Amino acid sequence: MTRTALVHGSLFGTGLWLYKRGERGSDPNKPIHARAFPAFAGQGMNKFQEQIEVWLSRAVPERAVNQCFDIPMVLASDIGLKRSENQDRVAALRIGGKSSGARPFVAVAVADGMGGMRDGAKCAALALSNFFHSLIVHRNLKLEHRAERAISDANNAVFDFAAGKGGTTLSAVILDDDLRPLIIHLGDTRVYAFANGGKIERLTVDDSLEEAVGGRGRDLLQFVGLGTGIQPHIRSVPAGVRHLAITTDGIHSVASSALESILAHAPDLKSASERLTALARWSGGHDNASSAFIDLQAIMQHIHRRNGDGIQLWDPFGTLTTIWITVAGPAPDGRQRQAIDLPKAEAEQESDAARPQTAVVPKLNKEKSPSKRTRKKKKEDSPGEDIQLAIHIEPTEAPETSDEDSR
Repeated sequence: MTRTALVHGSLFGTGLWLYKRGERGSDPNKPIHARAFPAFAGQGMNKFQEQIEVWLSRAVPERAVNQCFDIPMVLASDIGLKRSENQDRVAALRIGGKSSGARPFVAVAVADGMGGMRDGAKCAALALSNFFHSLIVHRNLKLEHRAERAISDANNAVFDFAAGKGGTTLSAVILDDDLRPLIIHLGDTRVYAFANGGKIERLTVDDSLEEAVGGRGRDLLQFVGLGTGIQPHIRSVPAGVRHLAITTDGIHSVASSALESILAHAPDLKSASERLTALARWSGGHDNASSAFIDLQAIMQHIHRRNGDGIQLWDPFGTLTTIWITVAGPAPDGRQRQAIDLPKAEAEQESDAARPQTAVVPKLNKEKSPSKRTRKKKKEDSPGEDIQLAIHIEPTEAPETSDEDSR
């Protein structure tokens, strides 16, 4: 694997020059290799959304657990024993505000593509990538309004793709520096609140015939991709909740008493995640079993301290990191920078003429060995590969306070 470190970048023309740091020479920061990447002028965050979708759709092992230490959470996914494809997607997004000027926030989301309909895995990846993209674009809105826009944008994107013949569930927890976390829910992926040795409380109701209207059957009345008329459930997390778990229906095959016992007595989040996934397999592994376990109080402290910078994403199989690079003044070669049509946030912004521009440079960190999501024989580990994603150029912004929805 070629390991790279970003030394510096300069924005000029239509690209960003990145330099790999070499080990030879007296100056460890001396650039020994340069490569230009397109800036996708005028295409903005749509390219970023597409790259998130591609990343969420990459070939991965049949099961994995990712314990994240920057943000205290555990993400897990298991194809199970009966399915030929894993149609679940689990991911977390963090935007740090240490030097970018953006308000920090964290979102953790789980989507379960609907089997028996069109392209469940594609619908799940499309929903999550558009959900995250919308949270970033509408970052000046109040958190509840941002959640409404994000779930609406995800629904529209999946409907545009599948025309109502495919869809996915989506349940997520989002919070920003106001430290009042919200749950967004559509479908039958579930959110539980729990504490070690304490009470277990389910915070969502399935959008199924059985639970929503007291009928029979697990058919869903609404889901992401249904089209017009969806009514997503958005609620605050009850005060004092320490831990949250978001689970797909492969986990729900476990008896509720066993699930509650594991949540109540597991010594830590990773143990709880691993035990539930293993028990789902022992119970027959009839469906994809995925989960996100969150230490909510620790994440709130992390946001309050404004730790971290740029944009970072996690899923059960790896981490995708972006770097904010502030660039001011003329280009190193003396050429005048070309004007780039920069995407704006939802609220009106101040003039950016006197501000440095910020480049978002996605790169992949410590990606696990790729293999198929389908149930093919697992190959031996192979060296990771450099994956260089599209670049998005974004100005630092200030919200327009006269808009009641802006921050």
